[in-house]
Amino acid sequence: MAQSGIVKGRVIGKDSKPLPGVSVVATNDKGTFTDFSGTYSLELPIGNHTITYSFIGFDKVEKSVELGAGAVITLEVVLTERFVDLDVAVVSAGKFEQDLSEVTVSMDVVQPSLIENRNTTNMEDLLQQSPGVSLVDGEPQIRSGSGYSFGAGSRVMILVDDIPILSGDAGRPSWGFLPIENVQQIEVIKGASSVLYGSAALSGVINLRTAYPADTPLTKLNLFGGFYSDPQTSEGKYWDGSAAMTGFNFLHSRRFGNTDLVIGANFVGDDSYLGPIIDSTGTAANSAYNPFDVNRYDADTRGRLSVSLIQHSKKIKGLDYGLSTSLLQGESLAALLWDNDTTGLYAAFEGSATRTKQVISTLDPFVEYSDGKGGRHSLRTRWQSLDNDNDNNQGNFSDVYYGEYQFQQRLDSGALAGLTITTGLTGTYTESISQLFAGTTGEDDALNAARNLSAYAQLDQKFGRLNASAGVRYEYFDVNRESSRQPVFRCGLNYQAAEATYIRGSFGQGFRFPTIAEKFINTAVGLLNIYPNEELEAEKSWSAEVGVKQGFKIGAFKGFLDAAFFWQEYENFIEFTFGQWGQSTDPIGGLGFRSLNTGSSRVTGAEVTLMGTADIGNSTFNVFGGYTYTLPISTTPDLIYADGGDVGSPIESSYQSTSSDTENDILKYRLQHLVRMDVEWLKNAFQIGISTRYNSRMQNIDNAFLLLEDGGILDWGLTRWRAEKDSGDLLFDGRVGYTFANKHRFMLIVSNILNREYAIRPLSVEAPRLTTIQYTLKF
Repeated sequence: MAQSGIVKGRVIGKDSKPLPGVSVVATNDKGTFTDFSGTYSLELPIGNHTITYSFIGFDKVEKSVELGAGAVITLEVVLTERFVDLDVAVVSAGKFEQDLSEVTVSMDVVQPSLIENRNTTNMEDLLQQSPGVSLVDGEPQIRSGSGYSFGAGSRVMILVDDIPILSGDAGRPSWGFLPIENVQQIEVIKGASSVLYGSAALSGVINLRTAYPADTPLTKLNLFGGFYSDPQTSEGKYWDGSAAMTGFNFLHSRRFGNTDLVIGANFVGDDSYLGPIIDSTGTAANSAYNPFDVNRYDADTRGRLSVSLIQHSKKIKGLDYGLSTSLLQGESLAALLWDNDTTGLYAAFEGSATRTKQVISTLDPFVEYSDGKGGRHSLRTRWQSLDNDNDNNQGNFSDVYYGEYQFQQRLDSGALAGLTITTGLTGTYTESISQLFAGTTGEDDALNAARNLSAYAQLDQKFGRLNASAGVRYEYFDVNRESSRQPVFRCGLNYQAAEATYIRGSFGQGFRFPTIAEKFINTAVGLLNIYPNEELEAEKSWSAEVGVKQGFKIGAFKGFLDAAFFWQEYENFIEFTFGQWGQSTDPIGGLGFRSLNTGSSRVTGAEVTLMGTADIGNSTFNVFGGYTYTLPISTTPDLIYADGGDVGSPIESSYQSTSSDTENDILKYRLQHLVRMDVEWLKNAFQIGISTRYNSRMQNIDNAFLLLEDGGILDWGLTRWRAEKDSGDLLFDGRVGYTFANKHRFMLIVSNILNREYAIRPLSVEAPRLTTIQYTLKF
């Protein structure tokens, strides 16, 4: 005898047009989405159910039904368009679902359509389209909260579904590991977020949320292929042929009874826009390659497979448990420094190129229980193994063991109605065996271990139009048994002043313990050495901001405009600093870089963000972008924080002595003006989009790079390059697409349309024009 029934029907707007993509969720969390014609079908167990219909830009509708065995109930639902679209649900701000308009911190959301439409093969490219975010050699900056750290130590926490993915030894993200084929949305928090997310969240958080299966199975396949244009500087190309990039990504998600299954995979084979390595004789290795040359193809080749299983318990209502696993294998060629600014712009300076064979594997068991009364217990764990096999005998291997227990209670009635209590315990253990992080011992296989334990609590209370938040965290950290401890606090308010006006203010403390890499790295890049500093101390910060989010509707155009003013202070700021840290018998007399606590600094600024949409006839226009201005300065420019290390050198290190341009005390490797904008037009089966990015000129860099040229030791052409490129970089990307039969789509995507030759970080040229054709099949 059947123990279930079916609710089906259609969802339309007030104009009677069908609404595809509407979320249809029943009381027991079973749900689906409407198809292209607005129809849906949902099988539910017998009994009473409340079904919620929700869609961005429309008011939610709830319907109550009573299902008998074998019953079929048909419901047609009409959704009413909201005054403005502020209904974007986010999780990262408080570790529970909230409306974006009600959070107490600055936060942006990148939707999955932008990921698909831009043919995103690496999350770095997409994040640079988010207002206030820039990446310098793969290192994320949010509102100038960090500079350039040679790949060691991120001040932005990167997560996938709330689980950190930074490497345990270097604190660096592996962007190719992120599941770009299965993204629900990307949430970007700006400002110190250490209370909920710990050490690395000194200046912000980037949380990628994956999509869970619906009752209707989903299969998606993307195939793409393209080529790089020749460099704008013709003499910079000393190889034959055109560098190519091809690949695919795949996703299948479905439910089998009480089991959710998600399978994802991606592969990228990239010839890269960097030219072949020049060997010590000045010969370009493999200069007459073709796109099928294996050695050249491995300039950047990676493949990843992910599988996730979630079981919804039949016996214990509200109990979910599961296991996810991923494996990435790749080979890449990275060049830290270009050879020169003309014929060697796309080549590597001798000794600065590293070929890495990388293997990353993870195992993520979890269990979660919801008691049906607003209480939720969750335990999320991870084992992550990272193996970087570098061709310069400087490889590193690490295992990371991570666990977080969290309890959350939401109160919907009584005197404390509207209160959410979030508490948690986290623990991380990292064991690193490497040649790269040998410290002063110089061992071939140095062993380093790091431990991190923390406890946190946060209260979020809703008082009618006012949302208040306060939290505290206590953190313990040690590297090789040298420990430190740190409490931090945060608080925030958000007040709905009018129907579509939200005013917010927040204060938060942040901290970051130095990574194994920053304390123990011991390597060389060509003639330049990088020395360890085992006495490095943790850095601290606090940040405050006020902001307003204003919804609007001007004719058919609706959306919101967000403005924020922010202030962040740093103590014991860690930077790689040039000086004489080695012995006089070392290359170039022991000169090189070393991590140091460089004193105090401050970042102030303002940001304006716009997100909107307009439906005009059969056309839809979408806009997302913003402008960010920052003033990042040293507040201790005359502080002498090092005197030349162990060799008794007369060289003293301070902001003044290590900076190339000290005007207004601007910090090194910062971009003070950022403009981001993406505009998209859709009509029936056609779509056209254009993105633009503006990065202002990087005023201040390490003075050492220029001194080495002035002294005739090296000739990179950096002085000439910076003199010629003094107005910043304006870049354009474009895309055109056509969809047919609701399943097939072809896209033409062109990145860096004007083929601009530019460098975000000096001595590292960015990609020339890349033209790609993408085919997507979705059913």
